[in-house]
Amino acid sequence: MKSITLIAAMAATTFFYAQEVKTNEENISFSNGSHNAIVVTIPYGNKDIVEKELKSEMKDWGGKYSSSKGEMTTSGSSSKAMGDKPYDGYAKIVSDNENEVKVAFAVDLGGAYLSSKEHGSQYTATLSRVKKFGAKAAHESIDAELAVEAKVLKGMEGDKSDMLKSIESSKKDIEDYKKRITEAEQKIKDNEAAVVKKGEEITTQTSKIGTVEKKKKSIK
Repeated sequence: MKSITLIAAMAATTFFYAQEVKTNEENISFSNGSHNAIVVTIPYGNKDIVEKELKSEMKDWGGKYSSSKGEMTTSGSSSKAMGDKPYDGYAKIVSDNENEVKVAFAVDLGGAYLSSKEHGSQYTATLSRVKKFGAKAAHESIDAELAVEAKVLKGMEGDKSDMLKSIESSKKDIEDYKKRITEAEQKIKDNEAAVVKKGEEITTQTSKIGTVEKKKKSIK
């Protein structure tokens, strides 16, 4: 429910154009040279999350996985969509900012790197997989952002709850103080009346003492 509230608040304050996971072919420099690659643009991607998802993706390609200096590779991978021969995969983040992360995938089919012109069906299969990866990485990144903002919201709601409790406690204190003030005012009135009465009693008693002293003096 709180997540829904957060999403509604974001929608009410900011208008986002639809963001698409885009792909294109580029020549990208890898550790073993420059190769034709599929570059996927992940909108609102979080670099750390994208790296985590990329590691999982490359391991799913099968074969032997390794990673060095930000570049992930698989050797001896295989799948029906890619044909009978094993292949090697290369992937790395090529750029990142607060709006998007770009990841490049290159595939060595054994003597030639995957391209749309030369390897139609294999390229289509890889492109589909790369797009799915990009969409998942984008959703995971946004989910992580939502979790952070939801935590902030929860903290704010907790602060508000504490403030409301403090207000109620202060109101109760005021009522208690008012009651004590009323009781104290009544006590003052009662004591003032008692002081007057006691003064009268003292005057009477002083008079009695004077009378007794006169009796004593009258004895000769």
